Amino acid sequence: MAHLAGSDGHSLSCYTSSMSCSVDGLHCGVIYHTSVIAIGNTMNSSSSTTVMLASAPCPSENVTATLDCYNNTATVSWSSATGANTHTVTAESADGYLDSCQSEVGQCELTGLKCGQTYNITLTSTDDQCQAQTLSDVTLRTRPCKPLGVGVDLQCGTNVANMYWNEQEGVDFYVATTSCSVGTTQCNSTTSTCQLPILQCGETCQFSVTASSSLCFSEDSSVVELQTDPCQPTDVIVNNRTCNNDTARLEWSEAKGALLYTLEVTGDLGFTRSLQTNSTTLEVDLPCGQVFNFTVVAQDERCESAGSLAEQYKSGPCIPEYLQIFTSCEDSMGGVSWVMSSEAETYLAVAVGEDGHTHECTSNSTSCIWDDLHCGDVYTVYVIANDYLCTSLPSNSTTLSMAPCIPQNLTTSFNCSTKVGSLSWNVSETAEFYIVTAQNNDGHTVQLSTNDSWTFISEFQCGQQYYLSVQAADSMCTSTPSQSLVLLSEPCAPTNITSYMDCISNIAVVSWTGSAGAEFYTAAVTTEDGQSNSCWSDSEQCGMPNVQCGQEYSVTVIASNTMCDSDLSVAETLKSVPCVPSNVDVAINCSTNQAVVSWSASDGALSYKLTAKSAQGDVSACETSDLGCTLTSLTCGRSYSVQVVAVHDFCSSLPSQPVNFNSGKIAIH
Repeated sequence: MAHLAGSDGHSLSCYTSSMSCSVDGLHCGVIYHTSVIAIGNTMNSSSSTTVMLASAPCPSENVTATLDCYNNTATVSWSSATGANTHTVTAESADGYLDSCQSEVGQCELTGLKCGQTYNITLTSTDDQCQAQTLSDVTLRTRPCKPLGVGVDLQCGTNVANMYWNEQEGVDFYVATTSCSVGTTQCNSTTSTCQLPILQCGETCQFSVTASSSLCFSEDSSVVELQTDPCQPTDVIVNNRTCNNDTARLEWSEAKGALLYTLEVTGDLGFTRSLQTNSTTLEVDLPCGQVFNFTVVAQDERCESAGSLAEQYKSGPCIPEYLQIFTSCEDSMGGVSWVMSSEAETYLAVAVGEDGHTHECTSNSTSCIWDDLHCGDVYTVYVIANDYLCTSLPSNSTTLSMAPCIPQNLTTSFNCSTKVGSLSWNVSETAEFYIVTAQNNDGHTVQLSTNDSWTFISEFQCGQQYYLSVQAADSMCTSTPSQSLVLLSEPCAPTNITSYMDCISNIAVVSWTGSAGAEFYTAAVTTEDGQSNSCWSDSEQCGMPNVQCGQEYSVTVIASNTMCDSDLSVAETLKSVPCVPSNVDVAINCSTNQAVVSWSASDGALSYKLTAKSAQGDVSACETSDLGCTLTSLTCGRSYSVQVVAVHDFCSSLPSQPVNFNSGKIAIH
């Protein structure tokens, strides 16, 4: 049995059958007198030599910590622990950083602390053999660190600077400060930004920030210098105002804080230009004919000022460009149009003839028309622009060629055999060629061009009255047509030719459809060997008597007027009356009481008809295509007269001369 007797009266014991034993429940900071007794079956031994045993020291109490903001040190104090001869204070941050100090008394100072950290304080008490640790609930927040990442964003044109920095944990608020020549301004913020007013243009200001936590302020951040907005330029003026010089010289007063200047030029017609300079004068080339506003802006490396008050300037009127000539090519009218990059108030267009005479036209638009120009003349045309102050230089000139003069003294003729018309006229000055037009009342038009003052026309339609006129032309214009001349073409050939024979009167009758342009007609019948008859008519029919018998005729008609004959019509075939049969002879067959009649052939006959008549009215007839025929059924003892008629498709000839014969005798029984 081991026995422990504490100096505070506390005693403990333990039993064991081995050579050691453990005892729990010692009082801290107490010295125990320890002895061992061997226990036998009947008796115990006496106590061993007493040994002194010191228990572990007691934990310390009442731990406190006090921070020195400016030195960033902390003093930790506590109540003394029973049994301890040394005390160690440990401060540990959230990121594992440690700082410590030792003391044999009830306080010590931590001098290695980092800024902006929260430390947990632990106190360890030790004696010669053991230690006791006190895990206090004491925390220590050190002085905030100097803000880092400090920057300033100047909002150009607003007189406000946005200051920013890296935000830290554990900071209650920040104090941002700006110092300019006119004074110092501060701004408190609980975030990592702050807006500071800037009261003066063209100044260099210093910006810094400090952090505050638990009434401790950090060191000042590094200082950021920033130039404020340059001041607005003033006293802008424009020099060198002349009508035909479009270079303007501008001057203005120097603006504080400006490194360079930007001149903004705006014209009333959309022209814009931006020019930069580091001086207070600038020359600008400007387009003509516009009203310009000039504004000057001062700039430094980051910002620009508000624009100066605008100065106005008007350049001289533009020279008219791209002249376009036009002419109505009639009525002595011509004109010119032009293009303006900017409009003037009025324009003067001048046309100068080759002989020096001039025509002027004033307009408030971009075109002008003259109505008194001379035909066949060539004019030099230019345009001048005007405004209330200035007159532009003349434009580049162009040429206006008037239409050639109308051709005069037209003469015409028509060749009936070739059916070609001719036309001539007097030469028109400046004409490069002529346009000849022939048109009839039905709208048929023949048109041609020629370089000569005469021409032939062969495309006329027959039987028409044409009106011929001439126009003189050049590459730009054509004159109005001359007065018209009338030309009659040859009559048209008659059509629908028909013909027939009046077989009794032996008259050939020809008819046709009237043709255009005809005043009278001539009809002709012609045999193959060239024998012909003709008749004249101012209507659509005529007849030809005494046509030769037994012929096949070609029938044609020609239309005529006082100048020309038409082409022949299409030929029509006509057969004349067959000729009267001749050489009629009669042979009597007494036994059969028949008469055989024969005759010579008749021109034009296709067949023959034979008729024999007695005084008593007996008739015997026959028809044949031969030159003979036998009469039967004769009454005996009668006297007959026989005649032969030649026949073709349309006509019969007159009967031949009668031939008398007697039929057979009457038989006596």
